[in-house]
Amino acid sequence: MNEDKRTRDGFRAVRATGVFRRGRRGAVAAAIAGRLRAGGSLGAILAGTAAGAALLALWAAPSAASVASTKHNLGSLSPAEVRTSETTEICIFCHTPHNAEPTGPLWNRQASGATYNVYASSTLAATLSPNAPQLGQPTGSSKLCLSCHDGTIAVGAVLNRPGKGQPLATPTPFAVTGPGVDASGLISTTSTSYIGTELRDDHPISFSYNLSYPSNTEIKAPITLPPEVKLDSANMVQCVSCHDPHGTPYPKFLVKTLDGGALCTACHAKRYWNTNPAVHNTSMALWNGTGQNPWKEDLGVAGFTDDTPQLQSCLACHSSHGGVAGKSLLRGTNPVTQTVDGEEWTCLNCHNGNVAAKDIDATLSHLYTHDVKGGYGLHTPSRQLAGDPAREDATNIAANRHVECSDCHNGHAAMSGNHTVGGSFGNIIAPNLLGSWGVKPSPWGAAGTVATNYNIIDFTSTLPGGNNLEGYLCLKCHSYYAYGFNPVNVPSGNADGSLVRQSDPTADFNPSNAGYHPVFAPGKNAPPATANPNWPANGLGLTNTFTYVEFPGIGTRTGFFNVRYDSTITCSDCHASSMPGDPKGPHGSNERWLLTKKEVNAGIGTQKNFCYNCHRRDVYGDEGFIGPEANFSRVPHPVDGLGLNSPFYQTGPGLGNNGNKFLNLCLTCHGGAYDSLNNVMKGIHGSNAAAGSVGGVPTGQALGLRLMNGACVESHTPATTTTGVQMTFRAVNTATDPVCSANYSSFTGNTANYNCNAADCSF
Repeated sequence: MNEDKRTRDGFRAVRATGVFRRGRRGAVAAAIAGRLRAGGSLGAILAGTAAGAALLALWAAPSAASVASTKHNLGSLSPAEVRTSETTEICIFCHTPHNAEPTGPLWNRQASGATYNVYASSTLAATLSPNAPQLGQPTGSSKLCLSCHDGTIAVGAVLNRPGKGQPLATPTPFAVTGPGVDASGLISTTSTSYIGTELRDDHPISFSYNLSYPSNTEIKAPITLPPEVKLDSANMVQCVSCHDPHGTPYPKFLVKTLDGGALCTACHAKRYWNTNPAVHNTSMALWNGTGQNPWKEDLGVAGFTDDTPQLQSCLACHSSHGGVAGKSLLRGTNPVTQTVDGEEWTCLNCHNGNVAAKDIDATLSHLYTHDVKGGYGLHTPSRQLAGDPAREDATNIAANRHVECSDCHNGHAAMSGNHTVGGSFGNIIAPNLLGSWGVKPSPWGAAGTVATNYNIIDFTSTLPGGNNLEGYLCLKCHSYYAYGFNPVNVPSGNADGSLVRQSDPTADFNPSNAGYHPVFAPGKNAPPATANPNWPANGLGLTNTFTYVEFPGIGTRTGFFNVRYDSTITCSDCHASSMPGDPKGPHGSNERWLLTKKEVNAGIGTQKNFCYNCHRRDVYGDEGFIGPEANFSRVPHPVDGLGLNSPFYQTGPGLGNNGNKFLNLCLTCHGGAYDSLNNVMKGIHGSNAAAGSVGGVPTGQALGLRLMNGACVESHTPATTTTGVQMTFRAVNTATDPVCSANYSSFTGNTANYNCNAADCSF
């Protein structure tokens, strides 16, 4: 072999390694070329010389980010399994110096003629590739990448083969074989490299990256992008913004590491993510290795069980390829079907006790639930104005009744922890609701009326005074805001199981009402601490009728033991799981209406009478139980004065807790009314009901003052210290009445321990 040919072949062979560069690699290549000219073989030089060893080290080291050591080297010397035996060349599979495809840089492949289903979502306002011949189709380098990765053109199909001679009209493709390539030479649909023509489940490409779109308020300014993340000449995001096809030190040709979301956060600046910081940003929880693998990518060191939400970061919930189409690339996997369903499974793959400590998945399988698992594809957030977070508008909430985790929780903002039960600020959101939003009646309107105007409230703080009441979250679905004057049915039905409509909480809890549970404002009916001569001289006053003082020696008061007469509460204090140890919140319950059971002071009182979580049973009684402090209430119970002979305190059909179809003794008299005219369950949350009647004649005090419009009550005249309470009950057909299951005799009962004839009882 003459020297010129040996030199030429030597340089060609070295060039095939991809290290024929300036600097140290260039010096190594030159040294090897010199040895080739002297008659050495490439294999011997690589195996037995210092220069060859240096070349091999450079080739193998992660820092040697050259195409020769990557899967994009399809030549016969490639270290990858997918390659051809027909040529040692590398660049030829993408580039050619002559007769190139004009769509790319000396492009040696035919442009794909495929039409793509491009990414779209309700929160993306950017128009994809507006200058493309077909609106929204990939352009630029992304189209070049897809000429292989869409699976429509053989991997080895090039326009010009190497060597002399004029190019053929249809050159024979190189025979590229190996795992992930099918018999036709196409990337197999089962390969992880296969993108296909369905791009709705892939990160959007070929769109202008700028801050002019409403959706782009949560991205960083283009000028701040790190040098690794490149936009094209038109400032568009393309495949090469995240991937460098010539090789990088990171897997999958990524230009930055995925650990801790580094690549994603190079562009994305999600609201709250770093400022709270969100628990998903900081959590060090580990997967216990059971059930569905919550991680799609194995980050950090090898093995999934050392990964944490902090390490997984964005990838814990999203997938840049293979996510859910139109659903922010969510990547939750249904553990039964193994399909990527997004939405609820994005959360439940972790919140099933296998990563997060609380098993929300189990609570959503109780008999009565906020039906997160029962619907899919209805949650459609959007952005109304620049700077707005993604929210659903009232029209979509009304038209597509649903509930998903993200209706209550913001994964980019939520912090760990439940709300503080009781106390003056017991109605404020928990840290786990940060970043979510609700609606505030503005104004509330007249007492007993439905609010029709609302302000949208973003939950940015758990501190008092921040327009951050948990009830505002509930109102966005359970009020006029969502269903106008046509309330939806109660999922659990009426007390007898028949269909009944929800009442509007803005009418029930209206702070101008005669009485209400203190969800939006402190309660009424708070007499002075000295009003009842039977109360201990401890200055606690009406608190003597709450569990706050039931066990004076319990130390620090938490939960329901912290509820006083002047406390505020949340919806989830009553609507929560009935199972001990379950996570807090109205996810699911085995009791109808998502009610909790009696939790405190176990063994005293029936579990169904959850009112005794706050109100003391020994004050108000329950089926034969009359405590020594029964006279702590304004009127000693049972109010008919019959003691253990009272039908309220006897056990049996139609008696005690069975006296109404709610199976809750308190609701016989307090709340639980049924509006037969409008088929609405009402009076439990609060009431502005007028006085009842006897024989059609109004009598006594307004029923709403003490929620006396109960399941069976017709009228109520309050007691004084000299006159007994007067109660009149409805005459019902117990077999068909929706709420009452007994006929009680009207009576004049106990006198009052102190007088209280006004709404606030403050005299």
